Amino acid sequence: MAKKAKVITIADTKGGSTKSTTAVNVAAFTASSGLKTLLLDFDLEQPTACSYFPLLNEAPFGVYEFLITHETDLNNLISTTTTPNLDVMSSNSVRQEIVSHLNASADGIIRLKSCLNLVAYEYDVIVIDTVGTVDKTVNMAVLAADVVLSPLEASMPGVREYLRGTISNLFRSLIPFTEYGIALPPVYTFFNKVEENNDCKRIKALFNQQVAGLTSLPFSITILDKDIKKQNSYKVAASLGIPAFKSYAENDKSIIHPYKITKQQAQTIKEDIYYLCMTVLPEFQTQFDRFMLSDAV
Repeated sequence: MAKKAKVITIADTKGGSTKSTTAVNVAAFTASSGLKTLLLDFDLEQPTACSYFPLLNEAPFGVYEFLITHETDLNNLISTTTTPNLDVMSSNSVRQEIVSHLNASADGIIRLKSCLNLVAYEYDVIVIDTVGTVDKTVNMAVLAADVVLSPLEASMPGVREYLRGTISNLFRSLIPFTEYGIALPPVYTFFNKVEENNDCKRIKALFNQQVAGLTSLPFSITILDKDIKKQNSYKVAASLGIPAFKSYAENDKSIIHPYKITKQQAQTIKEDIYYLCMTVLPEFQTQFDRFMLSDAV
């Protein structure tokens, strides 16, 4: 019997916290490891994930038809990318339009959880990118997840917004659903775009103290030991539409500003994404280790 896909939701209520960057690179890593992966773009304000990779085949429909009109033909819903094993479902609607439909529906906030059954046995991993706010689309994505991966900006505004918005306004607001038998997924938080300075160290120490003081939560919050360092390679990779753990060099000397991701830069990012994937998907260690030992950078 086929196994059900593991669903990872990337969530943080603060915009600009690199949710989409995390989503596309985690999805590309699992796909590159041989796992059939679906990247579902739930950022209905500034859709990025579905536009990151070049497409081999673009489906005419996307998230709107998947959630609202109950389209069941996967050929109409899912686009294939140039990255082997990686498909995407596009964000193709104004957020408020979908939210209005969900507000008028009895199953609104849990609809995604049931809709995913359509694709759950077609993939090994489903990665869901979300918008940086609190609304029904983000609530749905969290309730549908097996695990939440939450990038956090190493700044005081980032920490304050995470404590106020992500923990209090997002995760705590979903606690009543546990009374109806819906378990809340574990949350793994990591600092992203980190620079080695005393300010970052103080902010991280403060955040650890604040989270340690949280009690009586029906879900776990784990702060990962490893930080993701700030690297320009992520921007370069986005411009090229490739994973940031792929090395690249333009050898045409006539180009004034050539794109370049060195093998060392790519390997560092590959190790970072490996760590994130191993944290949330330990059952696929064999596939991840095999990819790490390959020369695919």
